[in-house]
Amino acid sequence: MSPSPDAIEALCALDAAGRGIGRLVVPGALAAAARSLAGARRVVLVTGFVPRPTWGPETDGPSGTVVLGRALRRLGAEVRYLADPPVLPLIEACLKVFREPLDLVGVPAAPDAAVVAARASLRMFRPSHLVAVERPGRAADGDYYNARGESVRGENAPLDALFLRRPAGAVTIGVGDGGNEIGMGRVRARVRREIPRGDRIGSVVRTDHLVVAGTSNWGAWGLTAHLGLATGQDLLHTGEDEVRLTHAMVAAGGVDGLTGAAVPSVDSLPLGLHQAVLTTLRELAAHLRARAAPARGAGRGQRQAGWRAPARHPEHANHTNRRRTTSWPRR
Repeated sequence: MSPSPDAIEALCALDAAGRGIGRLVVPGALAAAARSLAGARRVVLVTGFVPRPTWGPETDGPSGTVVLGRALRRLGAEVRYLADPPVLPLIEACLKVFREPLDLVGVPAAPDAAVVAARASLRMFRPSHLVAVERPGRAADGDYYNARGESVRGENAPLDALFLRRPAGAVTIGVGDGGNEIGMGRVRARVRREIPRGDRIGSVVRTDHLVVAGTSNWGAWGLTAHLGLATGQDLLHTGEDEVRLTHAMVAAGGVDGLTGAAVPSVDSLPLGLHQAVLTTLRELAAHLRARAAPARGAGRGQRQAGWRAPARHPEHANHTNRRRTTSWPRR
């Protein structure tokens, strides 16, 4: 009998849009990715997907990435957000909602220049982890596709190159929901079999860990929930926060990735549904933390679950409400 997803993974993999994405889930992969992130020292987060030439970047990806980045920073990791020009305003808007440091690294839109600039930044930062949330990954023919099988090469810088030739020692994680994102190379055979036009759009880019979710934002929330379970902390945002994040993305030029409408929805799912999933996830995570608390208090919780607590860096001790200036160039 094949293993089943844990409760957090099962909730985040809810296929509310009926796209068949649940059949791409690898049970246990979400927890494994979170275990790796629990020990992260320096994390680069890459996100953003422009699904059509005349559309803005979609609302799935940037907000979930910032939720995850905020959690990692609270746990002591240094965090940077790397993106191309269309996506930067959405990430910045989400960071401002949380009053988080604007640790943004912009790269040029031109493909070759974007990769050169991104690699130079990674050499300076030396990340322990490189994470992609809803970012296009190239298909077998080298092109990049939306769910309809249309090329989006001209709208998205080829930042998957960073994962094809990763920084030395970096662990890579991909979060996706359609089969055409960075990381889906791990389940390419399933994408070809289960996803419409999967043979054409399926990404060949593999990562060490792959999180498949109903939306990529939900996958980032799942990672955040597992990090909170590991440390006994509530790291998730609230339903009210989600409203503010989504409206901020739309105001910054974001659109629904399936309809192209500049409305506060994600992947054609209404904002109220996302709030409901988040509320349920928060309640589930709180229940699991409470159940684990006695073992954690006795010093056994982390050993039993196989978690390794992240090292706290002195420079982060009082960082929550302090703005940090990144040493990386903002473009």
